[in-house]
Amino acid sequence: MEKFDGIVSLLIACIELLFVINLLIFAEKNSVNKLVIALIGLLFGYQFFETLICTFKLQNQFIIYLAFFGITFMPPLGFYTVQKIVGNNSKNNILIFIPALFFISYYPFVIDQFAVTKCTVLYASYHYPLGQLYAVFYYLPILFLMVLLNKKWGAETSPRKKSLIRTFFFGYLFTFIPAMIIALTVPSFINAVESLLCKMAFILASFLTYFCLKNKTEK
Repeated sequence: MEKFDGIVSLLIACIELLFVINLLIFAEKNSVNKLVIALIGLLFGYQFFETLICTFKLQNQFIIYLAFFGITFMPPLGFYTVQKIVGNNSKNNILIFIPALFFISYYPFVIDQFAVTKCTVLYASYHYPLGQLYAVFYYLPILFLMVLLNKKWGAETSPRKKSLIRTFFFGYLFTFIPAMIIALTVPSFINAVESLLCKMAFILASFLTYFCLKNKTEK
């Protein structure tokens, strides 16, 4: 089965690339949609690099770093996008990117500690520095954005906006809750949680694509 390692990443990368192309052609290019397209683009980027790592065996530290580079920006970009959706346009929102900037700036100095520990058809496992700290700053923005979406959903009176917020919220809910349950109940997945989450994030990409196509400026 080794010759099929990374094949799921390749399949998902192809579909997510089609999502991005479709949105660039058909979605309205408002500020929120541009951010959402960037999110899906980051998901595609990770699957692309995991394909290089597992299918084509390009397992040098720089390729692994590039894979982490993209997914490190996903949670803060998601939080920043949700702030736009709920109408909070404070300049301070940009501060959510500080932890991501720290990690991508720090990791090049310890890039020799990056390693692929396992590749399978479904997922890859990695070793990298500050793993527990990275996890904290990775999941907190996701938790906060889901809370924000849930509050806005309950308070919104416009049926159209409520539907859009619900789509965004369920995209994250149906992605991260099942993935975390699997990671916590299947010991072999705990060291591959980044890869597993990005596979499950195909669900998120699907919801976000629908969101983008429906998110149009009211006339």
